[in-house]
Amino acid sequence: MSSPNEPPSLDELGVRISKVRRSAGLEQPETPDADRAMGAGLGAAWRISIEIVVAVVVCTGIGWALDYWFGTTPWLMLLFLFLGGAAGLSNAVRTALRMDAEAARALTGDAADAGPDRAGDEERGDGRDD
Repeated sequence: MSSPNEPPSLDELGVRISKVRRSAGLEQPETPDADRAMGAGLGAAWRISIEIVVAVVVCTGIGWALDYWFGTTPWLMLLFLFLGGAAGLSNAVRTALRMDAEAARALTGDAADAGPDRAGDEERGDGRDD
């Protein structure tokens, strides 16, 4: 510690506060795996939300361009707006189901099988790579 005339340094104060918090049960030990899992979850949520927004914006833009070209304002834009929403939601559901299947495989210990093959490809049989 420091001499009686000098105030304690911030490092010493931080150590003392950490000791008291740990003894009171208020401070949890750092868990980097939990932080990584939360980051992965947030990344997946951003990916799904961006897919929905992009699908709606792109389809609405296509509808607007077709309306401008054919002179049918605003009917094609509205049609493509709804089609874009449906496509975005379809992609979001498909992505969420794929992530759920990967999480279920990881929990059951079949992570060795979770290579490039994706759940449902065998059943579909169309060779599509989503």
